Amino acid sequence: MNDDIMYGRAALKLGEPWIVPEALDFVKSVIQPTWSVFEWGSGGSSVFWSKQCKRSIAIEHNPEWITRTTEMMLKHDCPDNWLLRYVKGHGIDHNTAFRNYANVILEYPNESFDLISVDGEASCRGWCITNALPKLKPNGYLLLDNSDWFKGTDLSHWQRWDFVAKDLKWIGQPGTFNWWTSVMRKPE
Repeated sequence: MNDDIMYGRAALKLGEPWIVPEALDFVKSVIQPTWSVFEWGSGGSSVFWSKQCKRSIAIEHNPEWITRTTEMMLKHDCPDNWLLRYVKGHGIDHNTAFRNYANVILEYPNESFDLISVDGEASCRGWCITNALPKLKPNGYLLLDNSDWFKGTDLSHWQRWDFVAKDLKWIGQPGTFNWWTSVMRKPE
């Protein structure tokens, strides 16, 4: 992978999650057609979940991505098993603006989902993770992109797989960065 931007463009075009490629390989090895998936953030991942699983729900805060994702879902001829919800941030304080976005999952019963993906709005990922934990079924998977950013909830008793792409470059930006995607499995 030469740079993250080029991979991201390919992932969107292919209708795949924009995560570390080895993490995607792992997800492909465990995913089941009977699964229900919930995700914060939308795009190629929404296409992927719809085509691979029984039901997928995506929460999006960016109206441009609502349009783009809907177009992708139609272009990829996704089955009618997906829901894309727009939840606007409120106010200018990022510490509170996206509380509603993070809380959407609370509308669903506990143990509703086989996989929950936390990506999307970065300022509320901690809230998203906290809200996601009871909504996962036993042995369900939590997919966390940019997992090196997250500090908070103790998941040390969960099985965990970390995938790291090293020394990536953004076009036109100095230096390199590492990109983390982690997959965690909820205990029974």
